[in-house]
Amino acid sequence: MSEEPGFFDGVFLSQDSEVSSFVEEVRGAVKSTAGRAMCGESQWAAARETSKQANKLDEEGVEIAVCRHGFLLKGLNMYRGEIFAYPMFLQKEFQDAVFLSMDVTCRYVPYLEKVSEVLTHLQPLQKIRHCLSVMHAKAHNTKCEILWNARNQEGAGTTLGEEVEQVNSFLSRCALTTKYMSKSVRTDMLTVHAIGWNQRKENGLHIALSSRFKKTVENTLDATESLKKIPGPVALQ
Repeated sequence: MSEEPGFFDGVFLSQDSEVSSFVEEVRGAVKSTAGRAMCGESQWAAARETSKQANKLDEEGVEIAVCRHGFLLKGLNMYRGEIFAYPMFLQKEFQDAVFLSMDVTCRYVPYLEKVSEVLTHLQPLQKIRHCLSVMHAKAHNTKCEILWNARNQEGAGTTLGEEVEQVNSFLSRCALTTKYMSKSVRTDMLTVHAIGWNQRKENGLHIALSSRFKKTVENTLDATESLKKIPGPVALQ
């Protein structure tokens, strides 16, 4: 007997059938390299092109997309651990985005290029600019940090790219109870929590933006004064 879908099926968490179909399409199009990738001294669990066989019974976690202001946009259930096909699915859902920040950008971008060469309908995803989240960039090698750090990307402003970590901290509390729920009830519960999170973010957005703007202006003035102290032709007049 199949379980009835939840009231919010497909609203926040993408339907498993759509995600699974996309993952199999990607896996069938390119030959993946097994194992975890290294960057600097760090081994990244999320930097995997493939993984063990999917667990059809239990979800291994949730992959989510969050905007730079911390609003939850979309999520999906993971059955293969953290593989590149999952963020690629979410990226496909938001092709109008300007930047995509991840903790393994240096490994994800080459994989995206490899996949889009075969699956040409994914080539528009390469138009989105990529960057490393500021905190995670510290764990990459120096060359990678300089090249991909969000702080070094023109147009990224003061975006941290760590907004997902804030939401993960919030949603992780749900695991204490949702792991005992049926799939449909779990979907509804996570969706309700996501709606509540976004509502609180919206209610406090004017305060957050005002504070961020004030801090940015102050940092700009400090940086300008520092540049004026530099001798030579680069000094500002």
